[in-house]
Amino acid sequence: MLDRYKLSCALEKISLFSSQDRVQLDLAFGIWGKISQDKFFKDSIERSQSSFLLPDWAGNLSDIIAINPKIKEYSVLAVDGSQIYPDRHIGGVSCYLINIGGCLLEYGAKGRVSFFSEPFVFTHEQETLVRENYDFFSPERVDLCREEFELTHAYKKSCEYLNNNNNFSTKNFVCLMDGSLIFWYLEGKSGALKEYYLKKYIEVLQDFYEREIIIAGYISMPKSKELINLIKIGLCRFPCANCISCHSEFNTFPCRQVDLVLDTQLCSCFLKEFERTTVFYSNSHIVSEYPGYLKPCFFYLNVGSEIIRVEIPMWVTHKENYITQLCYIIIDQVQKGYGYPVVLSESHEQAVVNSADREFFYHLLQKNSIEAKRHILMSPKGIKKKGLGV
Repeated sequence: MLDRYKLSCALEKISLFSSQDRVQLDLAFGIWGKISQDKFFKDSIERSQSSFLLPDWAGNLSDIIAINPKIKEYSVLAVDGSQIYPDRHIGGVSCYLINIGGCLLEYGAKGRVSFFSEPFVFTHEQETLVRENYDFFSPERVDLCREEFELTHAYKKSCEYLNNNNNFSTKNFVCLMDGSLIFWYLEGKSGALKEYYLKKYIEVLQDFYEREIIIAGYISMPKSKELINLIKIGLCRFPCANCISCHSEFNTFPCRQVDLVLDTQLCSCFLKEFERTTVFYSNSHIVSEYPGYLKPCFFYLNVGSEIIRVEIPMWVTHKENYITQLCYIIIDQVQKGYGYPVVLSESHEQAVVNSADREFFYHLLQKNSIEAKRHILMSPKGIKKKGLGV
């Protein structure tokens, strides 16, 4: 049990806020002003030999786009997922659960709202990726499978809605996902696992493209530093950045002066409410494996309550009105949700699996095992965690 008195005493003795934060942010903003006006800066980025992840961008770094047009009628869909991982304290049964939930909001004359939630139980018999020394029931595997189901159900529900509303323009329909469209977590995975799931994910993004359905990743409080990495190049002591040479010749590094700053903190210095940055193109290793028109791009948008990162496939950037309408829908959803898109909040509520749901799941497993004349064994630790006292 947490000793709250001791915690409050501990917090009083430390400073959670560093004076260096403001100093570094001021420096970053000053350098941003310089590199955004330097017409040769993009050339220096292309020639640099940097260890930083550096994005490319459309237009000028200094471009700021205001979101003005309003859409009287639009529809927005969000899909989320949660899971019950296999419990190693329960023996005799091997399965896990993924619950996919979502919300569809339609604004306009009809003004309809619909929710859905669908559970899926997985066992060894449903395994489609068979490899030696691979744990089908690992949390990593469950997470990858959940991501696949979130994407496939997002496309399925999008098509169902559009097929039932033939007169509805796809440009006024948006599918929002909570999180990134860049599958960062696959970069460190084994070859077979990465190949299998990346193929699955990209197939769904291809379906969205062929149907011309806008899909976007909404990232609240992002920790990204790709714009800060551009500033680090602007601080470099070399005319053309070379990290290997710098580390071999010097013990101090000018680029470290902005280590504490995030992209969103930088954007807060120049983005006003309902303004966005230009579009940036990620150069991460995993993105290089996407087809060109599906490569995720990103921009930062001030929605009023915070600055968020929005990720979209490359093909969406080819039509400026698509981005503008997407931004308006996001802003409208944030306002309706008092700081966070209402459609994402509601989809999460449909997908979440609470403690009572978990107990019901294990109750059904026990019931089915009895009917099948099989035994489920629970470890002493598992029994204790479920609340059996002395």
